[in-house]
Amino acid sequence: MSSLDGVSVTMTKALRQSDAFLKAKANMLSQFDNVDHLVTDESILSEKDRDAIAHHILQLRAALARSLWSHEVYVGRSLLDDFVLQAAKDGAGDVPNRVITDLGVAGVELPGFVLYPLTGFGMEMPPILSRTSNLRAEAVFRKAGFAVSTQTNSIETAVRSVQRLARALGIKQRIEPFDLQHFGRSARWFGRNPLMLVRLTSHTGDMYENQFVYTLKIRFASAHLLMLHALSLEAEGRIDRYKTSSFVNNFSTLDIAHYAIGEARRGKAIRTERIPMNVSPLELARLSDVAAVLSTDALATPRMKRHEHRITAALQIVERGYFKHVNLASKAKPENRLYRRLVTALDWYRQSFSARANESEAIVAIAVALETLLTDQFAPGIGPRLSRRIGICMRGVRGVGAHRESIGALYKARSEIVHAGAADHAIEIQRAQVAFIGCFCAIAERLPTASIAANNAMGVLLGDTMAADEENGGALA
Repeated sequence: MSSLDGVSVTMTKALRQSDAFLKAKANMLSQFDNVDHLVTDESILSEKDRDAIAHHILQLRAALARSLWSHEVYVGRSLLDDFVLQAAKDGAGDVPNRVITDLGVAGVELPGFVLYPLTGFGMEMPPILSRTSNLRAEAVFRKAGFAVSTQTNSIETAVRSVQRLARALGIKQRIEPFDLQHFGRSARWFGRNPLMLVRLTSHTGDMYENQFVYTLKIRFASAHLLMLHALSLEAEGRIDRYKTSSFVNNFSTLDIAHYAIGEARRGKAIRTERIPMNVSPLELARLSDVAAVLSTDALATPRMKRHEHRITAALQIVERGYFKHVNLASKAKPENRLYRRLVTALDWYRQSFSARANESEAIVAIAVALETLLTDQFAPGIGPRLSRRIGICMRGVRGVGAHRESIGALYKARSEIVHAGAADHAIEIQRAQVAFIGCFCAIAERLPTASIAANNAMGVLLGDTMAADEENGGALA
């Protein structure tokens, strides 16, 4: 029995035609060991046959990728190409579903991980010499699929931490210590920086083909940490920096050129790969920049557990929608645009916490995050619209009036910074950062049952379709 029983490919007319074409070409295909051999051949196939075969392999591969990725099994395109070719060579047909069976036998559903360093992140530490504190240097968010740990300043201790976090996330295959130790000798951040380990099921043939998955997962996990940080600040206040790992014994580095990928294999240890980052230095810095401080004591409170559950559910809804309507290139254009805006809003939200941002930059970042989240396009009356929609999203939440008032002050400061270059605004952006969480979760909770409108999608989603001239008292500003 296949271990991918929940995954299947619906054979459309176009897919049946591709399947039949490859079945008819089985004798030709049997002469090739892999797709690279096929596409570079200049002696066995005519150019017409080679192009036709490549087209039909691509059609079946795309259908397989859509099905697997929708189940969060990220098998790289290069691997799928070769699986399609091997299944087509015997001429038996029904290639997509036979490939799924073959992938199940290979164990592609087994989870692995991506390991990435953080900067600016810290956790509350127990008092010196304390033997009774419940404070920990690691936090595991199993339902969200990621875990974090503080810096260890030791490669060997970092190796043990990674193994422990992986087990806590349900990653059962053995992680060889030697692989991580070897990685730590070339990656200066391993041991020196806090670590984020994200569970995911990924298998690749080429170095960068699944990097879009890794970076998106890291962006969502980072947003999750920052949301919990903002809610913890609201409830408990700021932790003294002398009690946090982000300040004490911290020798973290921004020298980040590689990350680690662990791909699971049935019956074998996880293969840990050292992957160069194929993104700009600025994106590297932003990916690692998680200036949050968490306390395992605070995370264990009923209030924070409720928040964590809601945030996890909301982020998973948006992540799955993004993969479906953006990465898998669905034809639903309103959904494509909406999910792009939601993820862009998360990126701006993360920037509002940056350890390297000054006050003005943080104000602009959270203002842009809220505007991207709550509006569809620029129109006069942005300030009143944001305030009104925050009221809709946070209806019934204690202190919603104060949050709405803070948005008015925030947006005024943002306009003065952008248009007049004014600085030194005494704005408490923490309220706006908390308001963003409430709005993001409220929007995500509406998405599964919503019909996304082509125009004014967010207004329709929230039931707020007031026109610009109405909110400005009949005069456009």
